[in-house]
Amino acid sequence: MFRGIVLMALLNRLGELVTNPQGRLSTTDAATMVALVVSSLALLICVVMDRQPDAALGLYLGAWVTHAGVQVHQKLKVPVAQPAGGKDEQRS
Repeated sequence: MFRGIVLMALLNRLGELVTNPQGRLSTTDAATMVALVVSSLALLICVVMDRQPDAALGLYLGAWVTHAGVQVHQKLKVPVAQPAGGKDEQRS
């Protein structure tokens, strides 16, 4: 029963992984999710078939660490929006 509750909670929140803050489908997030699933399956197949699992694991980790680094870099480049009222220091 507990597993069913956890599974339902995960399925209910699954949409949040591929939507943007406005609630619309984010093509970037959807493509990232598909890439994660496909690369994870490819890694599992390499391990099961014993086809150079160490190289596959290295490439897998390298690709996702690089992806995370690029995402952080892009978020740092985006300017932060100022509130509509201006800075607190300017108010009297």
